[in-house]
Amino acid sequence: MESISIKNLKFNLRTFIKSELPRAIGKSLPSVLSRTLSGAKLTNTVFLPSFVNILDGVSMSLERGEMLCISGKSGAGKSLLLRAIAGLERASAGEISLFGEPIKSNEWTALSMAQKGIGFVFQNSALISDLTVKENIAIPLLYHNIGTDEEIEQKVNRALLLMLANDFANEYPYALSLGMRKRVAVARSWAMDAKILLLDEPTAGLDRNSRINFLSLMNNLRELYKTTIIMVISDLQIAYETNSKISFLMDKKLTPPLYFNQLKDSEDQRIRAMAR
Repeated sequence: MESISIKNLKFNLRTFIKSELPRAIGKSLPSVLSRTLSGAKLTNTVFLPSFVNILDGVSMSLERGEMLCISGKSGAGKSLLLRAIAGLERASAGEISLFGEPIKSNEWTALSMAQKGIGFVFQNSALISDLTVKENIAIPLLYHNIGTDEEIEQKVNRALLLMLANDFANEYPYALSLGMRKRVAVARSWAMDAKILLLDEPTAGLDRNSRINFLSLMNNLRELYKTTIIMVISDLQIAYETNSKISFLMDKKLTPPLYFNQLKDSEDQRIRAMAR
């Protein structure tokens, strides 16, 4: 059974574009507007609301315990894609199924998706500075009233142990290394019984040893708990180190997933160029 399936996801971003203004009979429309908008120095153009397609027809399918790395040029919409899947941004169109169950459009919200087993890990970790590590992990469980106090304690301790962060349980985020903050952020999401983790550039800024340790822990999640992971990356070597497939966000769509050693043989010249 598929862990997650997405078909034809689209996302339109409302923006403002420069548009040429028509001229009214006997008078210039810009001159009329310039009198209304004093000081605007309007000539023959104006910024009008429009919609820009960021994602258009994105599809993917992952089995339980599978990892997919997503890469592409800056500004292509990689982080936006993760946010749309998690319900943090509202998709314009598309279908999503979790564990064989289609999700209704009114259920495609951040709260509902979290309750259905999707965990989102922000690039900056988003830890609460005046809470200890243990309190940071516990707070979403307490907020959503997930279990008794004893059950929440067990979930927090298990997440700490899994991320090798139990020695830092009573520390505050400012006292942690960057790598440890990222591990705590994963522990917080995973403690919510997340079966699918969405990670936005989780290794950004980490040194080599910290990155190796972090990726090793992600592989443990996959092997021990069959956690499905979708990870936005800039360094393609991560796909090789985790033995996972990689898709590129190009032309507003995801390319077919390939293993790292298959990239150089891709029919797409752009993919071959990135694999060098």
